[in-house]
Amino acid sequence: MGYKEMKKIEELFNAQKAHLDTIEVPDQLEARLRSALAYESKNYNPQSFYQRYIKQFKVAVVLVFALLVGINYDAIASYGKQLVGYDQVMDVTLRDLNNLGKGQLIGKSHTFANGVCLSVDYVMLDENQLLLFYTVKDPNSDATNAISPFMSLNSFLGKSHKQSSQGLLNEEGTEVKYIASFEPPSPLARKLTLNFALDGQSQGVNTPAEISFDLERDKAMGHTLKKRLKQTVKVDETNIKLESILASPTQTVIKGSAQSIFGLARDTLSGERFRPTKLDLKLIANGQEVGRKGGGVSTDIRGITFHTIFDALPAPLTELKLELVSFSADHDVNKQYDLDKKGEKQVLDILGQKVEINEVRNNDKETFIVITSAENLVLTKVYLIADGKQISLEETVDNRYDKNSDGQITHQRTLRFKGTGDDLRLDVHRVSYAKDYHEVVDIPLD
Repeated sequence: MGYKEMKKIEELFNAQKAHLDTIEVPDQLEARLRSALAYESKNYNPQSFYQRYIKQFKVAVVLVFALLVGINYDAIASYGKQLVGYDQVMDVTLRDLNNLGKGQLIGKSHTFANGVCLSVDYVMLDENQLLLFYTVKDPNSDATNAISPFMSLNSFLGKSHKQSSQGLLNEEGTEVKYIASFEPPSPLARKLTLNFALDGQSQGVNTPAEISFDLERDKAMGHTLKKRLKQTVKVDETNIKLESILASPTQTVIKGSAQSIFGLARDTLSGERFRPTKLDLKLIANGQEVGRKGGGVSTDIRGITFHTIFDALPAPLTELKLELVSFSADHDVNKQYDLDKKGEKQVLDILGQKVEINEVRNNDKETFIVITSAENLVLTKVYLIADGKQISLEETVDNRYDKNSDGQITHQRTLRFKGTGDDLRLDVHRVSYAKDYHEVVDIPLD
């Protein structure tokens, strides 16, 4: 129940109290009460007294509830229907927003011929995302596989794609409560249509369906902080550019770029490409770390871009910092290293990263190379050159992680190749590794 509804009920009780205070007690009331009490003391029966008391109490409760319903039916109906069964699917932020009455009740459903039903229960909308709360029921089988995961929200101004979803299956397996995140629709969109389909894995054909509903724009929550950023952090072979932050009541999104389309084309032509695989960012608000919810790195016509999703920011917000913890990338190497078959250990320098060759052994058909490196280093594309012949990596086995006295973790594993020879070389085409930076930048709030 929202603040306005609670305020109305409080005003109602105050008005009734003021009315009761104006009622004058009749002069004969005291004498009548004394007479009634004297009679009750002579004819007192505990059991009958208790039964009358319970009956009168129940009548009083019914009257109070009827009074509330009569005056504020919509508020109570809204409170009674809000997000039933979603408590364990929502995080703390969404539960707080729900307790504040944020969002819009929908209450529309579609039932397929086989009994599967999808119900759109609730919507939360802010500038970052539209959250769709929906229920899938399948009385005959596993509800998690009843509906195709591909769905969209359409309006006459365009389509909003589903970005992610999470759900909770009941014990019987017949009902799932989902919360799905969609791209926010156009600010001018007033009517949305959810397009979804019955999953037809057994028949090979999905059965499409749709549910349309009006979007109440006055219940959208907008944003709490929106800024263009111009900070740049130098890492390895590139500059990380922090471009924007958009904080809303449901989440905070930071976007940036790691390489322009021109830099990407230049590195591709030179054969010295690097492909960022992970950007570890930490957001710190009012001295406390904000929970990380997701993110990703992508390459397209804009170059190499990234986005990181955090939880909502606290209020009031007095200080905001962003820390670049580490940066991971896949690098082109295209270099061959001679291997010593005499059992001597070797240390290879691969783009400044140390890879130790612990052992090289073979039999008539296979070659095994035991290597040790930093925990996060991976030979993502590697071959064995045996007597001039290139042999593909078959598999990596015997993985083992050890922690050194300085706290560093090393990763030892064995590379297995189907083939052998007298002259052996390790042909490294690409390697992936992470570097720690811990660079902190201030995000201005004004």
